[in-house]
Amino acid sequence: MAHPAEEPGPVAPVPRESRRAAMLLLGIVLFAALVRLPRLQTPAHMVFDEIYYAKAAQQILAGVEVTEERTHPPLSKLIIAAGIRLAGDRAVGWRIASAVAGTLLAAVVYALAAILFRDRFVAAASALLIATDGLIFVESRIAKPDIFLTLFLFGAYAAFWQYLRGRLDRPEEPSGREVRWLYLAGAAAGCAIATKWTTVVPLSTIPVTLALLRGWGRIALPRGDVRHVAAAFVLVPVAVYLLTYIPYFMLGHTVREWVAQQVSMYEFHASLTQGHPYQSRWWSWPVLIRPIWYEYYEAAPQIHRGILAIGNPIIWWAGLPAFCLVAWRAVRTRAMPETFLLAGFAISYLQYAFISRPLFLYHYLPALPFLIMGLAAVLARVRARVGGVVVWFFIALAVGWFVAYYPVLSALPMSNERMMRMMWFRSWI
Repeated sequence: MAHPAEEPGPVAPVPRESRRAAMLLLGIVLFAALVRLPRLQTPAHMVFDEIYYAKAAQQILAGVEVTEERTHPPLSKLIIAAGIRLAGDRAVGWRIASAVAGTLLAAVVYALAAILFRDRFVAAASALLIATDGLIFVESRIAKPDIFLTLFLFGAYAAFWQYLRGRLDRPEEPSGREVRWLYLAGAAAGCAIATKWTTVVPLSTIPVTLALLRGWGRIALPRGDVRHVAAAFVLVPVAVYLLTYIPYFMLGHTVREWVAQQVSMYEFHASLTQGHPYQSRWWSWPVLIRPIWYEYYEAAPQIHRGILAIGNPIIWWAGLPAFCLVAWRAVRTRAMPETFLLAGFAISYLQYAFISRPLFLYHYLPALPFLIMGLAAVLARVRARVGGVVVWFFIALAVGWFVAYYPVLSALPMSNERMMRMMWFRSWI
């Protein structure tokens, strides 16, 4: 029999604030799931780039050579294939993985905002605005890679900041427990790169943040941690990237052929000049000049179904002046949360100013959560100064837009007259 001194004591009760935060997060995640998961079977046919990614996933499951989509690394197609294996080779199967990823994105952004600002309102507002943004919603319901890469990117940021908070709050303690978050961040970073190469640039936000903190004298990493950082963000992503090519090598391909494919992928994107009716310039994305019709067809006389990939203008347009305040605070006070948001947004977004190939609104997706968290932070300041009425009115407007536009985001049948009333500008058609 164990000595009484060795018996475990009573379990400490979970603080009330922690329970409230958990319930709030659960409610937002359930809301995100409930609007994303139903009706994935509509349309029943492949739309937009599903004809490449979903078909490539079918080929992976068939164990044959992938010929449909060879211009990006394989992870997104492997994830879509897993969804097909789970839910069948039909529309739900093609899209279920994206819907799950879009739901998880709300939770990950909640976690990142909570770590950055230590403010439950900022975290909840960020997650709710993520859940009700039109572009994020549409990307969560189509078999394309962009929702996956955004989830992996922000998963890497959240894990990195969990490590960083431990070092900032307890610099005198050994970092053995915290470094596991570095390796989780590195694994998420590797998944992002294995989805699309364009994530390499946004991931540089992590070393930039470390450099700023060290330059400002706010953190001094032990030598052992420096080695862990190098291993986590170099060795782990390389390992993850190579692991995603296991099905490729199982088909009998050699390392020489793998290298040739990487070169071919680079040459494709470097030389791509073919235009598209819905391409848009990078500077136009924040003001929503040119959204993308992923699908539009006549379901019956004067009744149409459509999928319009468009951001929530209530969020996007309010986010611009709000983010100017975030940038001002970052530059003036060097506040770390705002500095991280500014660096992440600028690095993720401005890379496209130097890319000459045709671009689309969905390329803005990795920058968008930074804008949304900045908006939530400003809303928290407004709430503290003038009360919650104005803030909740704004959030109600954002949710109201999402509800009103849900039919055109999810291919519900609508009269042509009603659909045209929703097109505020000619460039939206």
